[in-house]
Amino acid sequence: LARKAMSVLLSWGDRGRQRHALTELDEHLLRDIGLTRYQARIEALKPFWCR
Repeated sequence: LARKAMSVLLSWGDRGRQRHALTELDEHLLRDIGLTRYQARIEALKPFWCR
């Protein structure tokens, strides 16, 4: 149970960092990954616990 909880917490932290990183990408990089600035912003606004 403790391992599962730790895994979930680590996943949440990773997800939060990745979403924040989306807000720092320039237009060229966003285009490369197939996202618009609007889509990146919407994704970044999601709570860390949501997939």
